[in-house]
Amino acid sequence: MSSLMHGKIEVISLLDGPLPWSLDRIPDPAHRAEAERLTEKDNPDALTMPVYAFLLKFDDKKVLIDSGSGTLGYDTLGRLPKRLEDVGVGPNEITDVLMTHLHRDHYGGLVNGDRPAFPNANLIIHEPEAVFWLNTDVSAMPERAQRAVEEARRVVGLYGERVRRVGTQEVFPGIRARPSPGHTPGHTCWEVTSEGQILLAWGDVIHVSQIHLSAPHVTMEYDLNPEAALKSRLAILDWVVDNNVTVAGAHLPEPGLWKVVKGEGGCELLPANFG
Repeated sequence: MSSLMHGKIEVISLLDGPLPWSLDRIPDPAHRAEAERLTEKDNPDALTMPVYAFLLKFDDKKVLIDSGSGTLGYDTLGRLPKRLEDVGVGPNEITDVLMTHLHRDHYGGLVNGDRPAFPNANLIIHEPEAVFWLNTDVSAMPERAQRAVEEARRVVGLYGERVRRVGTQEVFPGIRARPSPGHTPGHTCWEVTSEGQILLAWGDVIHVSQIHLSAPHVTMEYDLNPEAALKSRLAILDWVVDNNVTVAGAHLPEPGLWKVVKGEGGCELLPANFG
């Protein structure tokens, strides 16, 4: 794990574990071939995406952005509780959890069996994401979402009255949702501004950095609306480059916190200023 001081906010990256994936997750044959060339130095049978959550410490708050997979996904995941223990933070101390979206590798860590993993925390979800997963008739959802919706509703439901649905207003001073739909209908980046510095926790804007930084058009099956996801991906990449934004990426390489710059073959990652 790594940390940096972002203005007055301490940001700590917490690795939940590696998520296996394969080139078969890319439906289009031409895109798959392009991705294979970009990942040829890796073993295609052992490709993984890191899964990160991020802890923000400021004032009297300890705020998580996403929660990892918990026990709801691969057994390579679910390390968030140990990561929090390592930085001296107990589950009862988490005051709020900001969700980028409601996919299992982001919300699974919210539960411990049939109980909330963070019993004192507010669960903060961008309104369009909440509407899609919690209020949409299941028959009107894409098939991929239909397979996941029951579990998402169960987990969120455990937080009861502590679920907060928000728009793009500030949820804390300097912290607000920045919509980036496509991966899911309400997929949300969280923009964190402190002392003139901007950090963007961008969730799944990027799935596999060695592919999507160079070839953002490559579509993976994870995106419910590939066209909207591409539009969001391109807009976010341009914005973070133009504004010297530090990014906290759920699936970026270790340590999950980076700067993004334009290079000859697309975008590239540069180390952020770690403390």
